[in-house]
Amino acid sequence: MIKTTCVLFCLFLSFGLTISTQNNEQRILQANDLSPLSSSMMLTNGLTLDYQIQGTDLIMMIESTKQQGWIGVGFGATMSNTDMVIFFANQGGQPAVSDVYSSGEVTPSTDTQQDWTLLGSQITSSSFKMKAKRALSTGDSQDTVLVQGKSYSFCVAWSSSTSFVQHDDYYSFSGKLDNNLGTVQATAINIGVGEVALNVHKVWLFYGWGIGADIGIFVGRYLKAWKHHILVHAMIFFIINVSTIVLEAIVINGNDYKLGDVSNLDSNVKNHFIIGCVIMALIILQHLGGILLKIGIEGTNKHVNTIKKFHLVSGIIIYALAKANILIGTDLNSPTSITYNYNQGIIITVISIVFLFFCELFSRFYKYKTSNQIFDTNKSFDNTILNENPDHQELLRMLNVEKREISQIIAALPNLKWVIYNQGIYDISDLVHPGGQFIIKEVIGKEVGRYMLGALPLEGHNFQPYAHSSSAFNLLKKNKIGDLNYGESNILALANQKESNEAENNNNKLKLFNNYKLIKKTQISETTSQFEFQANDLVIKNVLQGVNWIGRHFLIKTQNSNKSRLYTQLNCMTDENVNLRQQLVNFAKNKLEMKNTDMIDVKTLSKYSQTLPFIIKKYNFSGALSKTIHEQNSQISYQIYGPLGNGLGFSELTQNKKFCIMTAGTGILPFLDLFDFLLKKQIQQSVPDHAKELDPFNVNYNKYFEGCQFTVYCAFLSLDDFVGKEWVLFLNQLSKQTQNNLFKLVLKVSKGQMPENVEKLKFRGFQDLITSEINNESFDKIYICGPPVMFNSTIEALQKKQVENTKIFIV
Repeated sequence: MIKTTCVLFCLFLSFGLTISTQNNEQRILQANDLSPLSSSMMLTNGLTLDYQIQGTDLIMMIESTKQQGWIGVGFGATMSNTDMVIFFANQGGQPAVSDVYSSGEVTPSTDTQQDWTLLGSQITSSSFKMKAKRALSTGDSQDTVLVQGKSYSFCVAWSSSTSFVQHDDYYSFSGKLDNNLGTVQATAINIGVGEVALNVHKVWLFYGWGIGADIGIFVGRYLKAWKHHILVHAMIFFIINVSTIVLEAIVINGNDYKLGDVSNLDSNVKNHFIIGCVIMALIILQHLGGILLKIGIEGTNKHVNTIKKFHLVSGIIIYALAKANILIGTDLNSPTSITYNYNQGIIITVISIVFLFFCELFSRFYKYKTSNQIFDTNKSFDNTILNENPDHQELLRMLNVEKREISQIIAALPNLKWVIYNQGIYDISDLVHPGGQFIIKEVIGKEVGRYMLGALPLEGHNFQPYAHSSSAFNLLKKNKIGDLNYGESNILALANQKESNEAENNNNKLKLFNNYKLIKKTQISETTSQFEFQANDLVIKNVLQGVNWIGRHFLIKTQNSNKSRLYTQLNCMTDENVNLRQQLVNFAKNKLEMKNTDMIDVKTLSKYSQTLPFIIKKYNFSGALSKTIHEQNSQISYQIYGPLGNGLGFSELTQNKKFCIMTAGTGILPFLDLFDFLLKKQIQQSVPDHAKELDPFNVNYNKYFEGCQFTVYCAFLSLDDFVGKEWVLFLNQLSKQTQNNLFKLVLKVSKGQMPENVEKLKFRGFQDLITSEINNESFDKIYICGPPVMFNSTIEALQKKQVENTKIFIV
């Protein structure tokens, strides 16, 4: 958008305002000499330059067949370091001539030594003719020394107005300075940029950066749910940026004669040129970054986030510079040669910036507003189901009928990329994630609610939690395959439909979320408490068949806030299950110690509880949901969604596997139902003669986890933070005594004494443990749960030991 009119005399405004008031113009001779001269060059637009050398003088006569306010002639093709003479009429209407010098695209300065003498003039309403002379060699350093017989480059500019603010046009030419050449056509010199190219430069870049760039930003930033948004965004800016480079290169090349000394350029022209060059350089870097970003997004480059930041920052700089250059360019533009002006430039620039501002404002407001809508649905994006695909049908069969493990399903369907959100299953094979396709690869088979809602970042990366927009949820919705069929493994039941023969009907009528009241709080430690929630029309199953339900979770939020968090389903912590477990432990202890003991009192146990238990640690930072629950507890109403997800991925087929569990603090909570199940299995194996009596609800614990081994590494600040320590330690004791290797606990306690007969973690942390003792062959699956810093360092250590990603399960 370089100023390219090659204005040979465009900056005469200050010169024009002063020249007629000074005594520098030469006086008019009494004899009005307009006699013809021996050589003549026809120029353009009805202009003719006549000349003749007489002795040591050059006589020059400029003629126009049209009315002119002034005509200027320079001894050079451009305004750069050019000796000039101006023919004009002064403020009194008298013809005058002035000797000036132009150092560049700035106002020419009047020579202190005036070497031109006016010989004659004839100015009418339809013609202009003036004649003057000067010495071939004036002795003035600012005057060109002229030699007869030598060819020179000239320039001429003219205006029909008496104002020097702007010329009408200009013309550069060359010719031989000699006598008796007759009338010849001047040889034109192409200086600057052609009018067509110049106007294309002006109009295209004005609207390209004034409007087109904003459209490209809008598509890239606010239409992310559209599958082709990256392609369209890239195409728009490719066209704008390539055309910018080409048009700027044409203009710079056409004005290279001006660039020998940029300091002599007018300040606006200079700023326009410098900003244009910076924009070109940044555009090249921007496109290189864009290519790397596209490759990274579509590939597995984990540095996409850094590339995105560079792409964003450089894009903002280019956008701001382009808007500024539009205003500078329109300020330089001649209103007579193009259809827009400075005011229009300001209006378009302001409108486009305000438009994007309101788009951003609306986007943030819409994201906030629709987060309620995301929660306020009792369906898991229902009805839109893509189940005609054979792979989809096979996936649903494996999940809902065969109850296969996630790793087995991924191995069986390697080309299908799918995730679980709430209770729905979604195909993400064709999605392009703005953060990089490696994210798609890493979430295959996972329950992604915690990522979508911004509860947790993707593990193993330095990401921040990100609450996804409604557009992302809608995009997911369009790719639904089907739903998880919880059936009898759903912990919830309708209060008026408890019987098993109504289980299927019961499951279909259950809502995704229900309103609960908090009716009880029991403090476990200084920061952790158990909370009991109750819904009017729901009851909680104390007995769940199978193992695929273990590790499912619920989402809790308050009605007056969008803050939400995921908390683990704890079937083992209902009052009835706590009672049953205590009876089982007491019975097993007495039997092992050869003491008499009463059998399990099944009559005191119910299949259903009235409250849904959660164990929640309090985090004392502003806005924390856990803080609200701990402090306001029963004063507010809660919306609880679930059960959600596929749990820890166990099934009836989970056999002869070695599992590793690494937890820290409340990271043990997702495994309590598993430990409770293993405890009941272990008790049955420890006292096999009473196996049937110890299974009052016919769960058949021995049927599951046959040949499996669980090694659990736990780290706590103190034993007070070890939820369920009494019966987990007893499970560890029983497993040791029976030597069946079902369960092994390795413990680390930072403060206080270690419990007896428990193996102590001899390493400072899990990283050292992994480095020393774990490799890819050590376990079939490794579960990790704890604070982000813990699982990030643990994942990094496992990757260094080349443990396959399919074996790592982040809870």
